[in-house]
Amino acid sequence: MSSTNLDAPSPKLTLATIAIVVGLHALTAVALASVKTPEMKVEPEKVTPPIEIELVTPPPPPVEIEEVNLKEDPEPVREVKTKPKAKPVAAPKPKVVKKKQPVEKPKPAKFTPPPAPQKTAPQKNTKTQVADDQRKLLAAKAEQARRDALLAEQQRAQADADAKAAQVQAAADAKRAQEIADAKAAADAAAAQKAKEAEAAAAAANNTPVQFTANSASWASKPNFEFPKRAASSARPGATFNVVLKMTVNKQGVISNVRVARSSENRAVDNAAKRQVTSGRFKPFTENGVPRVGNVTFTVSYKVPK
Repeated sequence: MSSTNLDAPSPKLTLATIAIVVGLHALTAVALASVKTPEMKVEPEKVTPPIEIELVTPPPPPVEIEEVNLKEDPEPVREVKTKPKAKPVAAPKPKVVKKKQPVEKPKPAKFTPPPAPQKTAPQKNTKTQVADDQRKLLAAKAEQARRDALLAEQQRAQADADAKAAQVQAAADAKRAQEIADAKAAADAAAAQKAKEAEAAAAAANNTPVQFTANSASWASKPNFEFPKRAASSARPGATFNVVLKMTVNKQGVISNVRVARSSENRAVDNAAKRQVTSGRFKPFTENGVPRVGNVTFTVSYKVPK
């Protein structure tokens, strides 16, 4: 018969220890499950901080304990070598992840204004309604007529303004055209005058005599033609002697180079005519307004005194 190990725990003590541990775990799980999450009061105007929610893992399932039937007459205890007890390994505590749950701001309630009370128009009889409709129609026609008249007035004013502007423009154009025509005429006249003056200057510089007729001759100082006394004794009283003279008149009208173109058949009369004509003076002969040296043929008539 083997010897009994007095240091080994009894089976009852072991079972009682296990039962106590299991009961403590069960009580802990029930206590955790009964804990309520506090409700957060949301104030309408204040911003509440985010709610932190702690996730709790459920407790491990209870350990089933096998029942041990203890016999009244226990079998003889064999000597069993006790094995070293394994240290209980504590289960790792689950990590609780706190999630921040967004808090929605309370939306302000929309204020819906109450419907405005509708005014019920007093009912009108048929005659009053017809009269009102006619008055409205007449007022609308009068307003339309007023608008048409105003539009027509505006159109007339615009047309008058356009016509006035056209007249002003036409007058300005006519004035401008007249100024251009006057300037052109003045330029032409100045050019003609300049050309005439140049021609006169050229003619004045030229002393070549120009042939003039007796009708072009005009006396500035007329000489005194008297019948010579020497010829009167041989002439018949009342007879007429004509002497045609050809002479040169300078630019100042002075007579020179007198010669007989046709004789009077009386030498004394011819010589008297040549002498007397030089005592007079012609107005200068001009050509294009410029004095010229001219040759002129002039007839001198004598009548024998009785």
